[in-house]
Amino acid sequence: MKKVLVCITIQQNSKRLMDKGKEVATEFGAELHVLHIRMGATIFDTPTSHQLFEELFAYGSEIGGEVHFLCSSNVTKTISDFIKENKISHLVVGSTSQNASTVLEELQRKIKSLDEIIVVERAKV
Repeated sequence: MKKVLVCITIQQNSKRLMDKGKEVATEFGAELHVLHIRMGATIFDTPTSHQLFEELFAYGSEIGGEVHFLCSSNVTKTISDFIKENKISHLVVGSTSQNASTVLEELQRKIKSLDEIIVVERAKV
């Protein structure tokens, strides 16, 4: 069975990534997984984190996804391990900072089992 993983940040814009993941999952009859990895020990580092966390969790569940929130000091390794452990076939990520590009390049080198990596461009404002 195909599995789609959407990597998100705790931002309202992440709903676009989840929508793309849902689209890909529907196309392939795949399971949908949504993953947020927070650097450090907690995801609740700002006053609005809790509310946005709840919104994204609810939205991901509403569109049929299994939502995962993890804390780690090594984001790339955690994503890589998640992909391997869950036999993910398609990865959906957003086009963002240089740091995120470095993570994506490292994942492409480490994970050869992915059928496809889909990079969603930022919304034009």
